[in-house]
Amino acid sequence: MADAEQPEPAEDFIFKGKRFDCKNKIFGEGFFLFDGYWKENENAGAEKESVKSKTSNLKKQVAIRRIKNEDCLDGWKDVADKLVKGNLNHNNILRVFCYEEDVAKGWRYFALEPYSATLYEYCNGKYKGAMPNESQVLYQITNGVSYLHLNAIVHGDLNPLNVVIAAQSRPVRMKISDFGLSKFSYSKQLSEIEDISSKVKLCLRKYWTLSEETDSLEGIKDATEDVIAAGCILFYYLKRGKHLFGNDFESILINIKENNPVNLQEVRVIQNTVNLPGLDENHFAYEPIKNMINPPRKGFNWLHIANEEFNKALSLQVNTNKQLGRGTFGLVFEGKFNGDSVAVKQMPTTTTQKEYIQREMNTHIDLDHVNVVKLLDVADSADNRFTHLALELCAGTLMDYCEKKYSGPKLPPDELVLYQIANGLHYIHSRNLVHRDIKPENILISMTTPVQMKVSDLSFVKKTRDDIFSQSKIRGTLPWMAPETLKVLIDTENKSAELPNGTIKSDTFSSGCVFFYFLTRGTHPFGKNQVSAPANISKNNPEELVSYKQNLAADDVNGGILAQLIEDMIQFEEKERIGLPEVIKQLAAVLYGMDKSKCQLSLVEASLGGDYIISSHPTELILACANEEKLIFYTAENLAIPFSNWRKKKEVIFQHLNFWSLKSLEWNINGTQLAAGFEGGTVVVWSYPECEILFKEKLPKIINEINWNPTKTNLFAAYAFLPSLNELTIQGDCQVFVCDSSIGDVITTIKCECVSAVKWISENRIAVASSWPGMIEIFEMEENNLTTTRPVKVFTHGEHCDNLEWNGRTQYLASGGDNKIHIWSMDHDRPIYSLECPLDDGGKKIAWRLCTGNGEEEGGIEMARKSAKNFTFACVRMHNVSIWNPLEKKQQPRCLSEDMTCLRTDMSFQRHLIKTVAFSSDGRFLAAGGNKNLMIWSTEDWVQIYKVITDMKYGPMNISFFTTKSTNLHENKLIVNYEYETNGLFEFAFEES
Repeated sequence: MADAEQPEPAEDFIFKGKRFDCKNKIFGEGFFLFDGYWKENENAGAEKESVKSKTSNLKKQVAIRRIKNEDCLDGWKDVADKLVKGNLNHNNILRVFCYEEDVAKGWRYFALEPYSATLYEYCNGKYKGAMPNESQVLYQITNGVSYLHLNAIVHGDLNPLNVVIAAQSRPVRMKISDFGLSKFSYSKQLSEIEDISSKVKLCLRKYWTLSEETDSLEGIKDATEDVIAAGCILFYYLKRGKHLFGNDFESILINIKENNPVNLQEVRVIQNTVNLPGLDENHFAYEPIKNMINPPRKGFNWLHIANEEFNKALSLQVNTNKQLGRGTFGLVFEGKFNGDSVAVKQMPTTTTQKEYIQREMNTHIDLDHVNVVKLLDVADSADNRFTHLALELCAGTLMDYCEKKYSGPKLPPDELVLYQIANGLHYIHSRNLVHRDIKPENILISMTTPVQMKVSDLSFVKKTRDDIFSQSKIRGTLPWMAPETLKVLIDTENKSAELPNGTIKSDTFSSGCVFFYFLTRGTHPFGKNQVSAPANISKNNPEELVSYKQNLAADDVNGGILAQLIEDMIQFEEKERIGLPEVIKQLAAVLYGMDKSKCQLSLVEASLGGDYIISSHPTELILACANEEKLIFYTAENLAIPFSNWRKKKEVIFQHLNFWSLKSLEWNINGTQLAAGFEGGTVVVWSYPECEILFKEKLPKIINEINWNPTKTNLFAAYAFLPSLNELTIQGDCQVFVCDSSIGDVITTIKCECVSAVKWISENRIAVASSWPGMIEIFEMEENNLTTTRPVKVFTHGEHCDNLEWNGRTQYLASGGDNKIHIWSMDHDRPIYSLECPLDDGGKKIAWRLCTGNGEEEGGIEMARKSAKNFTFACVRMHNVSIWNPLEKKQQPRCLSEDMTCLRTDMSFQRHLIKTVAFSSDGRFLAAGGNKNLMIWSTEDWVQIYKVITDMKYGPMNISFFTTKSTNLHENKLIVNYEYETNGLFEFAFEES
């Protein structure tokens, strides 16, 4: 079933009373797709009818097969009827939903089960979507062919185009298609295509069979042909498009006739060199494939034997003799997945609750969070009667713990248990889902230490929009239901045809009850037992919570905070009930106050995989992550929310823009525009939140940095380095481009030597530093003519200058490099303050602390210049960070971190260098980092409060704190963009130390 190499049908057609356009995607002649929703008619067996849904969410893709009446195989109707009625109902067989004849035009139309791609497309890199694991693919292909043979059906045309991937199902399944309907193989259709590609040509029937070279499938009854073809297909899959019998068309035909599988066994030319594409003799598929392609001996069904071998090799094994529990829709057994112990939820495929099972699989498989039970795999049982969900194995439930039936690892402090439960449930909400069945039995306890609490059983999960979900039935467990849910369930007299919408705050109520149940080790807040709880919930009578608060000891501060928190979570009215973001924020504050040593800084991948640059919005809780392929915006309700729970707000795909290696990503002063600079020289500016391109220019060479104007929101400067043709000198021609995104153009260019830093120092002035020679030039643009730029000041820093920092409060400019730090006034030609750094590389990276709220604002610039609080500098000096304040009595720098003891000759010397420093936006914290570590100090007493060991090959390009007004460290997030490596956020995780 080839791609766009196929001819388009000439005309539209009528099917089930509806006209369909033939200009959709084609899978070979007579194959194309249309959007429709196929609804099973319960009164007519499995007969299906086409119904166009009112909502796009219900649209499903269906494949239509069109065959000329005279081209249908004898007995086609019997096969089609069996597929339609479910008599040929197998997980690895592509079904026919219904068919229809157009007698006037001489066509028959078959509506087929939808699928995502063919094995041909996967093996040739055209499909990169979900796939079963290797053992499952082999097992399912042989399973489907075996099932056909058991039903006396010989396929006759097995090739990679007739093995399809149903990625829309859970589990993802391989299915055998296109059998028993047409007289002709795909060879007839493919041979009519002009300029057929070699990869498609390989799918011609003659390359997969020992029989005569014919396109006709009439009279084929020997199943041996299918077995040999299946063996070749398995090898084709394992070696991603290589044929078992040769590497060119002529040799394949010869070797098939001579039964010479030249590619079966890998050939080792030298001891450690492998001449692909063969299989290792120890590979579990080697012997089965070898047997399948040989003429069968009497009494041996090599296909069946291969299927049994692949079944033994399946990565998921279930021990039905060891039951662990019972879920909503099935039993839970112990099992093995890839050799590790797991819990296996076994659900019948024939259950009337199939919709809920499918929903659980589809949603759960995509969830990945430390406080949500991980769904590791989904697979069919060997007899196809059950679907198996492989889940991480846990030590017990919260119910077990409270009932003293738990014997697993020690739980963390109560406050941390509650935090982890809230964290897991909020993650589910952040993926636009509502759980609907939060209760102690559905909170599991991990086997690993430190222990993590995990939300489980997503049987009743439902999609939400703006935190609201529709309800066709009331779901949940009675004692843990929110009052608004109970009201609908109990009030039978006023029950309407349509149930009212629910909100995620019903989960908040349930989790509040679970919180109290855990804290009291088994008491429900609305009654001493779960029998009386529903009535008290309906009456808004949390009698046990009231009693608990009255009996709290006066000095139990945390107990009082948690009791009030639970009361806020179980408010009767939804509008008065707090949400989980606020719950997480309050619990994080409690944990941070309890013991800061248990608050660990941990790295999370903000990019969710991939080499991204990360930048935080200057005023809103928005994080931008970008690379050369896409731009993603994330958001959260508050900074206490772990990044794993942030919602994806918007995604922009860079289609056809051909960007190469993102180097910088910067917001303008008010966050209305975002600029990106790429290594190829391209600069792009998007508006926010519209994400429309306002500016796109190809500038010379690498864009090292983008610097926005501090007042004019459309003005920015970008600089690029152009290497000199003379390789014997470091001198080069550099340019600073001043751009205006409002007109989408470069308005002026400043030419300098070896630009190392660019900094706006006022609305119309820009400072440009040269790494060699160490000059700082101040350029001014005319107020009414920004295209005219003139130099107004030149400072000499030293031999080289690497860094510039501007302080708007004092109107001073700081420069770093050449083992010096200088502070400059625009009124003088020489530095007003200087520091000589005794160590090599001193001053190369500097940071100027922003000091706010110290009373000088009303005094203006002169008052600010006299205050020592405005002159705190951090500078990198090889392996340490030093603090320097020229206005303090002791003007010598203070070293914050000790020198490394490694010698200069040690290869690790360079790798342990500190590369960059940054103050938090409120000036309360200082961070510094390199390849091997990341450190944070409190600026109040310069005590190091955190040190994180990292292992990066390259150092960080920059470090920045997420802009926040919070004074709590646990609400700060540190953004680190490492050079050439995956970047991420460092955030505080609460753990048992």
